[in-house]
Amino acid sequence: MSFLFRAFYASAWTGGYRQTSQGVYTNAVYGFTKMMLDYVDLIRPTHLAVGWDVAARETLVRSQWYDGYKSNRNAPPEELIPQFDLVKEVTAAFSVPNIGCPGYEGDDVLGTLSTMLGQNGHQVVIATGDYDSLQLVSDQVSVKILKNGGKHEHYTPASLLALRGITPDQVVDVKALMGDASDCIPGCPGIGEKTAHKLISEHQSLDNLYSRLEACTPKLKEKLEQNRDQVYLSKKLATIICDVPIHYQEEEARWEYDSKQVHDKLEELEFGRTLLNRL
Repeated sequence: MSFLFRAFYASAWTGGYRQTSQGVYTNAVYGFTKMMLDYVDLIRPTHLAVGWDVAARETLVRSQWYDGYKSNRNAPPEELIPQFDLVKEVTAAFSVPNIGCPGYEGDDVLGTLSTMLGQNGHQVVIATGDYDSLQLVSDQVSVKILKNGGKHEHYTPASLLALRGITPDQVVDVKALMGDASDCIPGCPGIGEKTAHKLISEHQSLDNLYSRLEACTPKLKEKLEQNRDQVYLSKKLATIICDVPIHYQEEEARWEYDSKQVHDKLEELEFGRTLLNRL
């Protein structure tokens, strides 16, 4: 979903709402398809699947834990709404499974898939725009974070430590302290990203920090004590769920497709020769 929104706004900010001759909006679908093929060219995967959000905010599991979760989200633009289903038609034309589960988010789908496949000995690459996925990094799972301009950052356990100074297990502990305004995760008031990183680096984990509050300054100790429940709730909200009840058949995700089926779908959407020539 982060790719689809990024693709939409990358062209929409200039007024570039790509449409077919029938008036169907396709700018987000076009950009998403291009990004998907870019990553296929880069990674050369044997298998490919896409994880989606499939539920309204009010029905999310995390919204049951915390009323305010993602409460700042506005309704998507009218030009984007029809593209939610249309993009799945395109990925389905490529024989790529569209995977989602009511109550859960796309990150949870990716977390469940990557954990399951990693444990089965596969090397997994997660392509996303969401830094929360860094908590999934392991010896079997790497993460490519899409950046502006089509660039990306590649994370393994070693590069995560080198670039951000934390381990995968510490990603959520940092988020628990600093919160996340974009998802309305409260964190601990008065603790920002820099302090959160410093505290977790010094104490290794949130639990260790709370067992050593006497080592903190009186002011910091007071903040942490007063907001303990909120901090641990924030950690729960930020933790990707890795046991979502999804349907996944490995053979269905094999990166193989019927060129004519894809060609017909892209022509229907009037995507032009640039994408068609990549088939």
